[in-house]
Amino acid sequence: MVSCRNMLKSVLVAIVLVSWNESGLAAEKLASCCEQVTRGEITEKILGYLVQSKSIRPCVNAVIFQTEKGFFCVHPRAPWVHRKIIALKQEKRQTISSPSVSPSGVSLLSIITSTASPSLPSFSSTYKTPVGKNISDQNV
Repeated sequence: MVSCRNMLKSVLVAIVLVSWNESGLAAEKLASCCEQVTRGEITEKILGYLVQSKSIRPCVNAVIFQTEKGFFCVHPRAPWVHRKIIALKQEKRQTISSPSVSPSGVSLLSIITSTASPSLPSFSSTYKTPVGKNISDQNV
């Protein structure tokens, strides 16, 4: 009886530790933002973007572009950024108005929140989203 009670306590402790660890991982996903940016133009096909406003240090103002290789933190006033955002918006409008082309159905936000450790850009900027903030497409 005593060993059964000890085993039950051990199992309960293990469950608590696992659930605590998992909740920590979820908090890490939400607590990430761009801390550095680049001004260099991205040569890969850009799938989507979102705008990060500086709110909590060490986060900085950035446009986060999504490519097949990952996310890139770019300075919002880099000369090519506004032009690329306009092109992406036009593509999105054409995709929505054209019935022959169907969108992938996968949003940038769902990709960000479904991956435990998002791909980091090649220039080693990190991506963090302040806790309690929702990221959505915004105008630059």
